[in-house]
Amino acid sequence: MRLQTRGRRVFALIIGVSFAALAQVTLAQQGPIAAMFGFDQKSHPALALSFTTVPLPATKTAGALQVYLSAGDLERAFDRSEFRPDAAIVPTNTDLQLTAPQPSTQRVLLDRVGKQPDVMRDLERQVAARRQQAAAPSRGEPGVLRIGIDTFVANLAPAGAAGQAAFPKSACFVATDFATSDAVDRRDLFVQDRMRQGIAACLTALDAAGARSLVLPLLGAASSAKQTSDAMYEGQRVLKECRLLNSTAGIALGIHDFASRRRNLREIGIVQWDQEVTDMFRVPAGSSAEQSAQAAYRTYAEQVKHVFQTGLSGQKITPSDLRGSCGEILNGK
Repeated sequence: MRLQTRGRRVFALIIGVSFAALAQVTLAQQGPIAAMFGFDQKSHPALALSFTTVPLPATKTAGALQVYLSAGDLERAFDRSEFRPDAAIVPTNTDLQLTAPQPSTQRVLLDRVGKQPDVMRDLERQVAARRQQAAAPSRGEPGVLRIGIDTFVANLAPAGAAGQAAFPKSACFVATDFATSDAVDRRDLFVQDRMRQGIAACLTALDAAGARSLVLPLLGAASSAKQTSDAMYEGQRVLKECRLLNSTAGIALGIHDFASRRRNLREIGIVQWDQEVTDMFRVPAGSSAEQSAQAAYRTYAEQVKHVFQTGLSGQKITPSDLRGSCGEILNGK
């Protein structure tokens, strides 16, 4: 009897070790975007509605493409090796100034690149070369890059650089702000066709460079933290919602425009900043407004998914798609 018990324990131990090994193999087989998506989904059960995946079919030149929309933190994609993608799309300013305070999301990348002096020097060299190039026809728009349209691709893995660092090997910068102040009052960025051009250009360039996995935040949405005197909006949350929805629409359209000609990319992750989503609908626990806040979050999350899926199919979002609540922004006026 004692021998049988011991045998069962050994057998159980073997089974346990086998399942653990299988789990490790499964995680290793996942791409970094899928791995981070799964981690964030388990870490933020209250934001479960903010997670969705849309598979895009294989083409003549590439296999299926998985596009993930999640609630998380871009920093995690850089700092954890198992979540780190080959490439990232990062917001910048129209002057392509790396030290400028705007946009703040740019610092997520540059604070990490700055810890690798040789990589930082090479990035500065690449930026200087880009700034010397003739600017595209701007129709009166200031700066090196036009908002939402022009892009700059940087190699962050120069020859002779140190080993693996806490950032992707390539980054594509899209202008979403001015160097001295944000672009929240500038209607140019609100037009989905602008963002779709910049995103499609970045994806095309990074795919050509061999990237198989890519992450990006909701570009052009973080600057929504500033409320203006626009009389149409009675609350800050409404403005934030519209900015986030508009950004999602433009990004999804850009992915659609690129997807049919891809060669290497297998997964793309769009990250909604979990802290911003949480703060938008936060009320004190037990508050009488708790149920209405949860209902508002459900409505918002459903709209984001609708915008995401609609954009990936190639269709623009109109005010009527969102019950008319974001007409000023979606019309770009």
